[in-house]
Amino acid sequence: MLKTFAVAAVVAGLLLAAGCSRKPPTPTINASMTQVMSTQAQTIWDITSGAFNAKGDGLVASKIAPGDWIALGEAGRKLRDRSLLLAAAPHVVVVGPGETIMGEDASGASGKLGHDWDAASAKLVQARIDANPALFARRMRILAKTGDTVLKASQTHDVGPLYEASAGLDEVCDGCHKPFWGTDDPPPFPH
Repeated sequence: MLKTFAVAAVVAGLLLAAGCSRKPPTPTINASMTQVMSTQAQTIWDITSGAFNAKGDGLVASKIAPGDWIALGEAGRKLRDRSLLLAAAPHVVVVGPGETIMGEDASGASGKLGHDWDAASAKLVQARIDANPALFARRMRILAKTGDTVLKASQTHDVGPLYEASAGLDEVCDGCHKPFWGTDDPPPFPH
């Protein structure tokens, strides 16, 4: 009886360990963009835009409230962590069931890009990422570095690197949007 109990306990422990070792699925790129990347970037831009110096070519630390330094740190951390998660994923998925990307309906059935404002379909974006996952991972690591810069600057209240990260964030984002989405501009409003 004791032997049976010991074997059962070992088997249960192994099953529990196997279940616990499974990683949760990587969030979709769409969920990452809409729920993390864009919201954290907006936080960074909102806070830094209120801290410009008189010339507009730098930031003034005293114009950033204590709570805003905390918010900047959190935004930088979230941006960094999600970017690193996507960069390390063996395969990323653009959309899950029921998800659509911005402007997908404007991309047409072919999913081909036309005018500069056309957005790619999720299927086309997925094909582009699948064709060059190393570039996608590299772009995610660049975004992660930007997030890390914001996080570190928030801890030291160093407005120099914060200014550079904030000012360059749009270009960092475009560095991924351009090869995979074609554009990040929304389609024109339908008339």
